Amino acid sequence: MKVSLKSHWVVKPAEPTWNGTVSLSEFDQTFAVTHVPTIYYYKFCQDFVTRDIIKTLKTSLSKALVHFYPLAGRLRWISGSRLELECDASGVVLTEAETAARLDDLSDFLLSPDHNGLFPRVDYTIPIDELPLLFVQLTKFQCGGIALSFAVSHAVVDGQSALYFFSEWARLSRGEPLMFAPCHDRKVLHAGEPATASPTFEHLQFNPPPLLIGKSNTENENKNETKGSMLKLTKIQVEMLREKVNQGRNLEDSKQRSYTRYEVVTAHIWRCTCKARGHKFEQPTNLCICVDIRKRMQPPLPKSYFGNAIVDVVATGLSGDIASSPLEYVARRVREAIQMVTSDYANSTINFMKKQEDLSKYQDIHAFKNKEGAFYGNPNLGVISWINLPLLGLDFGWGKEIHMNPGIHEFDGDCVILPANEGDGSLTVAIVLQDAHVDAFKQFFYEDI
Repeated sequence: MKVSLKSHWVVKPAEPTWNGTVSLSEFDQTFAVTHVPTIYYYKFCQDFVTRDIIKTLKTSLSKALVHFYPLAGRLRWISGSRLELECDASGVVLTEAETAARLDDLSDFLLSPDHNGLFPRVDYTIPIDELPLLFVQLTKFQCGGIALSFAVSHAVVDGQSALYFFSEWARLSRGEPLMFAPCHDRKVLHAGEPATASPTFEHLQFNPPPLLIGKSNTENENKNETKGSMLKLTKIQVEMLREKVNQGRNLEDSKQRSYTRYEVVTAHIWRCTCKARGHKFEQPTNLCICVDIRKRMQPPLPKSYFGNAIVDVVATGLSGDIASSPLEYVARRVREAIQMVTSDYANSTINFMKKQEDLSKYQDIHAFKNKEGAFYGNPNLGVISWINLPLLGLDFGWGKEIHMNPGIHEFDGDCVILPANEGDGSLTVAIVLQDAHVDAFKQFFYEDI
């Protein structure tokens, strides 16, 4: 798909904002400078033309940045491969583009490299202190439909915070007042403060993930071509998986709650991936899980906390065990990893990172970021949950989207579970695997339900 860029603007806060340097929390530090892409598609609206939409977006974005001023700032490196945020109102980038394609040409909006032009281009070769933290692109289709895509710095916000910003920006765009003022106090996660005394835990997420048996590095695996797939699980299929797992749990323990959708679907994905990759039985495999700590901290973080508040944990196993055991066994491994995350565990993670003289070796493992850094693909996997995020219904004044997607990735083992666009309780699994494993994964994915 050919996309032509027409214009771009640097949008700054509409009013003077607080200027100064912000110490980022340890949970911000692990994401380094990557930007997370998402995209929303909208049908043509008779009441708007493209120039009106651009004007509306520019005006409302400028207003939103008054409240969410950290996004208008810039990052900079400090000692120990750490980052700090300079709130200087430098602004964010808004781009207007167009394509001769039609929305109907997008083949059910499947992930495809052909869609790369619909996303903002982020040039990581420029100095970090010149790199905007938010890029927005509006692309007009020949049919009159539009795509609105975002790329937001993961060093500044996580998914919960990013969607909170998009939601509030949309409210301002519709002419409504802000619903919640953001909390910018990163000291609630000890940002800039020395390590404090707390219980110590083992943090497997900071260890190098296992290699394929007989391999001393990931060089060959790193070179293999990958393919993204979006697989739908209907509400009935999700409940079938949950029923299968919950029937196998320990019914003698009356306190054991039913397995969640995330625990069950993630276990299913891990199991199918191990089968599709054809590992030896004794092959070690890691599953990386991101856990939101907002409600787990003592005291809980403010509801409107604006930053990163997720901790990685790792479930481990042998591929043969994962592939051949009942699904309840695998779901239990997922649950046990998640249950490790308490306020004490989060504080222990903070202390662990504060004691590191150089964080660079940890920043790549976390996000499967690039093929030149740490590799978290075969035999490993990372499954991120967007199930409970407010992804759907983003209305900037011309109606709600007809479809939304996460951005396009090419990293083996990268997986996101999100609500299907129908909003009926169905789920979508967006997963990237090596080409050689995709067909087998799809077969097991549906046969094993």
